[in-house]
Amino acid sequence: MKVEIVGKFFDNHSLSIINRYIAIELDKLSETNEVEVCITPIDKLDPSFKVDKKFLKKLTELSKDRNPDKKVDIQIRHTYPPMWVWPNNPETKVIYIQPWEFSRVPFEWQYKFETFADHVIVPSTWVRDRYLEGGINPSKITVIPNGYNPEVFNKEGALTSLFDNKKFTFTFVGCGQFRKGIDVLIDTFKEVFVKADAVRLFIKDSPQIYGNNNLLHELTRIQYYKSCAEIILNDDSLSEEEMAQIYRSTDVLVHPYRGEGFGMHVQEAMACGAFPLITGGGPTDDFVNEECGLRINSSKRLVNFNDEKIFATKPGDSLTNMGSHGWVLEPDATDLRNKMQYLYYHQEKDSILSKVNNAKLFTWESVAKNYFQTLAHIVLDTRKPTRIK
Repeated sequence: MKVEIVGKFFDNHSLSIINRYIAIELDKLSETNEVEVCITPIDKLDPSFKVDKKFLKKLTELSKDRNPDKKVDIQIRHTYPPMWVWPNNPETKVIYIQPWEFSRVPFEWQYKFETFADHVIVPSTWVRDRYLEGGINPSKITVIPNGYNPEVFNKEGALTSLFDNKKFTFTFVGCGQFRKGIDVLIDTFKEVFVKADAVRLFIKDSPQIYGNNNLLHELTRIQYYKSCAEIILNDDSLSEEEMAQIYRSTDVLVHPYRGEGFGMHVQEAMACGAFPLITGGGPTDDFVNEECGLRINSSKRLVNFNDEKIFATKPGDSLTNMGSHGWVLEPDATDLRNKMQYLYYHQEKDSILSKVNNAKLFTWESVAKNYFQTLAHIVLDTRKPTRIK
């Protein structure tokens, strides 16, 4: 079985992280299974993203293994937006890895997945349900979660040097986009905690991936006028090892999101011992429950997905089920406030936070085995590719 993976591989965006781990872990299976892996990067190496050198060496090898003239049995595409070009060989089966964060699926996706894709892999049951509601054939969808690297994300390594003293630390990883819910978090934190509290909020922004914003100006203004507890903003490009150090130094990973496809950083933080406080009702329900974390109450909020502030669609997109309105998960600010206070002030908070050790997480090694089983099943399917000419 010859497998080609197409997408980005060399930055710190979740798409690239997923692509390189799937490629490398599937290649490991080539020693015991009949699978041959090659990659087709659509980006170039940028040293500023600090990708592990041993990964770069392996990715270079897998890139050289690509032979455009050789028949590929399966081409996996994981890009945004999705690529709809015809594969070099019309007999090649095309599989899409396609997360989605909102309740309405773009109509173009629904049509193309039915008429062009042979299969779609999604990272959570939440995304699967949104695709089913959008009219995609259930037989074409498989849920395979994203993984984490236990060699990097664990409880045993070094702590970060970004925190100069010991305070109870809430960490947020994301950006200023509406779907990430940072506005809810900042508004709550500034009203709950004052300078006298031995607590901090650490915000890891990634403008290299999501674009620049005014977070620094806003946080500086808030701390000056509100005299709230310490807030630290970091927008450096950090390696996986540096992120693991932050997670090990974190008490609570807080993520009051409105829209996610999986929440890969939540799982990585939990593997490092950070307790999750996250929106309930979304994709993180697949691995966060009351036995290992806390869910923030949420409700469905109607929004216009064509509103540029929502940042859900591109110009010209249309959405399934007609109309431009749909719902997001709106985290309950009062519940977030109560649970942040509960975790900080509770006399037995160490015992509460240790519940994260009960989590059942997914390593990339186990994820790759699920991928292999799915790919093998699709290759053995004798039906012709479904693409309509």
